[in-house]
Amino acid sequence: MLPAVENESCFAYLKRCTAIYPDVWMMQHFGVRYRKSEMFRDIDALSAYFQNELGLRRGDVYTVFMTTTVQGILTFYALSQIGVIANIVHPLMSTAFLKETLADVNAKGVMILDILSKDHVKTINESGLPCVVCSSSDYAEGIKKYGTMAGETIAKAVFPKFKNATPYRDIIRSQGTFTPVENNADDTAVYLNGGGTTGKSKTIKLTHRAINELVQRVSDLDEIHDPGEEAEIIVLPMFHCFGLCVAIHMALCNSARIIPMMQFDARIFNRLCKQNLVIGYGGIPLMFQKLMREKHFEGPWLNNVRLMFCGGDDCSDVFLDTFNGYFEKWGAVGRLRQGYGLTEIGSVCCTNSNTDYRPGSIGKALRGVTVQIWDDDHKELPNGEIGEIVVSGPTIMEGYYTPDGPEDLGLYTDENGVKWVLSGDLGYRDDDGYFFFSGRKKRMIIISGYNVYPSDIEKKLSELPQIKDVCAVQGWQNERSIVRLFVSLKQSVDEEAFRETICKMCLENFSKFYVPREIIFLKELPQTPLMKVDFMQLTQRKPEDPVYPQK
Repeated sequence: MLPAVENESCFAYLKRCTAIYPDVWMMQHFGVRYRKSEMFRDIDALSAYFQNELGLRRGDVYTVFMTTTVQGILTFYALSQIGVIANIVHPLMSTAFLKETLADVNAKGVMILDILSKDHVKTINESGLPCVVCSSSDYAEGIKKYGTMAGETIAKAVFPKFKNATPYRDIIRSQGTFTPVENNADDTAVYLNGGGTTGKSKTIKLTHRAINELVQRVSDLDEIHDPGEEAEIIVLPMFHCFGLCVAIHMALCNSARIIPMMQFDARIFNRLCKQNLVIGYGGIPLMFQKLMREKHFEGPWLNNVRLMFCGGDDCSDVFLDTFNGYFEKWGAVGRLRQGYGLTEIGSVCCTNSNTDYRPGSIGKALRGVTVQIWDDDHKELPNGEIGEIVVSGPTIMEGYYTPDGPEDLGLYTDENGVKWVLSGDLGYRDDDGYFFFSGRKKRMIIISGYNVYPSDIEKKLSELPQIKDVCAVQGWQNERSIVRLFVSLKQSVDEEAFRETICKMCLENFSKFYVPREIIFLKELPQTPLMKVDFMQLTQRKPEDPVYPQK
């Protein structure tokens, strides 16, 4: 069990948690391992650069526009150490979104990966902000495998295009002094982009204390037996709250060796499991489905696994039984268990465990976290009745970011002064304290663990003069979640050409997950009695449900 949280940053807590262990392996990149001392050395070098060269001070904001990489992880801790807020942004978001977020949060700089920078050079140059450019070869110099030499070639081609850029590798080679910030547990540690409980994209503020308290509680589920040797594969992205707080921060605080994957690949994942003492990983249902379909998925290496988390969407009981059957066959303690959470509550508030499990449930509340079921009048419902899932405790967000608005925007304060996150999701609790998820009160589509907000799509596409009504809804295609778009038109168009126009517009303004996989043209979209588009009628909730209109 990790030590109690004190008035400290995420990095200070990491340092204190790992102080009891020797100089163990803490990270692995392209097969190369790095020790705790090497990791802390590079974090210090980054802190010195940000404080001395960029002049960043406590409360400033720095944007990390990265996949899950060693560089991005160490930068989060370096910023934490000097009291700077890490604005972690999905690297596949559009350049328009990057421009908007840099301005909105008043970022003082940006970090980007060279292979993903092509479309963003102009935006970053126009911002006038200093930029740190990372390469996949930063932590794999001299290794002529896995495309690292190609990575160096890309870096040399990309770097000159930036007006005010510094190579990451130059920063970690330098040494400098800096002044860490102390007693800042209640400062904002990170901005994460999320949906908000209203379904509209918002920036969520999490404090150092909230993140550390979450990690301390989730660590109740398991401990590392062999620090530095036991490993966890990190496939959830660091811009994802669970990826940052649990998959990365909890693993490192427990002195596990983390193996970040920039992009999930089931074949490589299984190979890493065979080559390393992998005891845990977290992911979304689709990831685990792909793993199970791999030809060489099962084997004696499954016996090592003790800790598996699954979230982002529901798993069927049939799938869980089949998947867990492989681990049971090889004598593993670990089972794939479902939990529940939101970025607004630090990523997770309740979960099943290997020893405390109820089929079909999302588990029990974490220690010290209060989960209740409320009616529309904010009153707690009896066990068994479906209502809104609400959460309170030390792990919840400060609120949504607003330049001039209230600090706790997005939180509900009850008559006793207790702050709650109203999830917008429906569920119920049984008499034994297990919670069950019943559905989404808000309109949100989850694709590969990424939240897609239909209102964003509809608002943007409504700008097209040919469109009369448009509605984006949950759909299914070959058992995969998709965006299905229904459109009625004001005038006749070439439908195939107009489909391309719609997809291009979505891709230019959002991430690839927002692009509709199916576009259905109707003369009129169904309407509610209040003359609004009836999105409920258009939504395909489960793969087996019919697609509107039924034939």
